[in-house]
Amino acid sequence: MMMLGELLQQNKDDIVERWLEAALSAYPAEGSAAFQRQKDPFANPVGHRLRMGTREIFEALLDGMDGAKIRQHLHEIISIRAVQELPPSRTVGFVFELKDAIRKELGGAAEDPKFASELARLDGQIDRIGLDAFDVFAECRERLCELRVNEVKRQVSWIVDKMNARGSDSASAQFDRDVTTPEETDVQREGV
Repeated sequence: MMMLGELLQQNKDDIVERWLEAALSAYPAEGSAAFQRQKDPFANPVGHRLRMGTREIFEALLDGMDGAKIRQHLHEIISIRAVQELPPSRTVGFVFELKDAIRKELGGAAEDPKFASELARLDGQIDRIGLDAFDVFAECRERLCELRVNEVKRQVSWIVDKMNARGSDSASAQFDRDVTTPEETDVQREGV
């Protein structure tokens, strides 16, 4: 009697290929086709990371759910997708597409009652991977926001430094004279 794990192992390449196609469907048709077609990791880093990451995640799932390894591959995929401004559902939704890829590739075997409990357990593992993917997405977006804030701070600091450097010229001096200090405001209010 064949176990579900053996069946998944036998159909691994087809499952991963179907899953990759589903993951690429988040992109416009032209981009998806280019990501699928171009195999060079330097010419196509998005497609390469998706191709390698989906394969590695699936293999880690079959090998017993190595959480650290799965999270590493999720980070490689999601860090790119987070920068692309895809909505969260499309950024991490590819994980859940694995369930459909498995069922479609296994065909009638996925409906066999002898695999029901193993398939339910596998679905639960995929759901946990999906939750990890969302955590990774949140971390990536948070880091992206920090980078943007730091860039704005750097730009503002540069502008302030430039303004301070021109402190001795007449325009800066005029600017300084036009500013009312809190003490001057109090004197104006009191009518002194």
